[in-house]
Amino acid sequence: MTDTISASIMRVLAAKSEPPVPIQDFIVKQDGLCGSTIGPAMAAKSGIKTVDVGAPQLSMHSIRETCGVVDLLYYKFFFASFLNKYTKLVSDLLADQANM
Repeated sequence: MTDTISASIMRVLAAKSEPPVPIQDFIVKQDGLCGSTIGPAMAAKSGIKTVDVGAPQLSMHSIRETCGVVDLLYYKFFFASFLNKYTKLVSDLLADQANM
């Protein structure tokens, strides 16, 4: 579901949030078993840029994932950055691409 463009946009928004939000990557090898959601199918059919992002929580995905209070605080900062800065960021990126 996440591609290089949507991951880059997410990283810029996380870096521009106040305070900056750290990003932890999780990547599954192609030959590894992993659960799936409807996200990838919906993203493919809609054409909307999508990022699979989430804070780990007990019993949500894995027994190895835990969630702390600071994770929820970072979520708040990241989504505030997304809601306030996404349109300008994408507009600036498209303008830069048009000038190439």
